[in-house]
Amino acid sequence: MNPVGRTGSHPDREPILSVQYDPASWQARLNAARATRTGDRGALVVLGDAQPFEYVPDALSGDVVELAASTNNPRYAAKMLGYDKNTFSDMLHIFKPANGLGPADNVIFHDDGSVEHRGRILDDNIHDYAP
Repeated sequence: MNPVGRTGSHPDREPILSVQYDPASWQARLNAARATRTGDRGALVVLGDAQPFEYVPDALSGDVVELAASTNNPRYAAKMLGYDKNTFSDMLHIFKPANGLGPADNVIFHDDGSVEHRGRILDDNIHDYAP
């Protein structure tokens, strides 16, 4: 193995590195392999001077911010909300007309069952339409 860990190259001549993935060193090694390939050793000096970030275990506050999952894909929404696709499709075909929507109206499903249309959360919850 040569000094930068290059063991071959992709068809586009991108170096293949034979190292275990390490986010702290991966980019530096890839840049070194590229520099070796092109003969540009200047990139090695710059990256060699870079210092790793210091690990700080308590950097986050005790407050947890929970991000809600949402999707406009009915198949993914069915899985996210715990329904099989046929049951969810039946629910949706009842839900949309009941809320003044047509089949082509796109909606966003949220992980709590709320449904959004054109930036407004509808009053009904999709779970209300479960069999």
